[in-house]
Amino acid sequence: MAVASGRGLLAAALAVAWISSAAADAMSSSEQAGSIRKPINCMPCSRKYVGDAFLDISTCQLDQRRHLAETLYSGGLCNGLADDLDVPTLSELHRQLVGEGSHRRLVYSMKFGAFQDAVLSFLDSYDAHLVVIEKLPNGVFADPFELQHFVERKVFLDVSVFGDTNLELPSALSNRSAVEFHVDLRSSTSANNNLVIDLPLHARYPPLDASGYATVEFGSPDLFLRYHKKKVHSGPCLWALKNLDAAPVEKAVWRVPCGDEAHIGLVSSMTFLSALICSVSIVLAALIF
Repeated sequence: MAVASGRGLLAAALAVAWISSAAADAMSSSEQAGSIRKPINCMPCSRKYVGDAFLDISTCQLDQRRHLAETLYSGGLCNGLADDLDVPTLSELHRQLVGEGSHRRLVYSMKFGAFQDAVLSFLDSYDAHLVVIEKLPNGVFADPFELQHFVERKVFLDVSVFGDTNLELPSALSNRSAVEFHVDLRSSTSANNNLVIDLPLHARYPPLDASGYATVEFGSPDLFLRYHKKKVHSGPCLWALKNLDAAPVEKAVWRVPCGDEAHIGLVSSMTFLSALICSVSIVLAALIF
């Protein structure tokens, strides 16, 4: 009888210990999940572009070592901006270069995972913009004046080019640049949550190469969803900024035609001879007539 009672007490003790251990593990996991949960980022409404702090003003070069999210506000100032909010998420992203020669278009195809009714409900209460930041490789540039026409035609809500905007420099003398453009998310609701965006790009004159082509490669873009309530009654006006965490897209590779160094002598001679013949012809025409 005593043996049975002892076994019962031992079993009860083991059960209590197991339950306590399980509860402690669950609490530890919960605390760990809370500690690794990324705080939402935000920025003041007066700041137009996310990439402002991503540009090194002293060198006019992009600081590739800093992540864009590091330049934004986080913590207590941004608390409450995304509590129990069903924000549209990006489910698919594709990107490809379209066109030929030195003028191409970078085409983005995106699909948002939420149902169309859910996106419409979200847009009824929030101003929401898709922010795309494309870091251009050396040898490729975007024309700010051309992009302003896209803003005038309501293709983009806003656009800015950071970095080297000297369009006349060849690739060897230019620095890198980046393009930030904003798109109204409401335009995706008319196409079953699909969004297609064209970004016109141009190639600079590349260095000479025996292969006849210079290869430039695009990395993955940064994509954010920027939103705030349409009616802000009190407190500072802040944009909530959600990183869409786009998976690495297919690498876009551009083979830019370039000159062959072996042809320098021939091309220079032909150019000089042509210029000389034209000059002599102009002088003779002026003397005769």
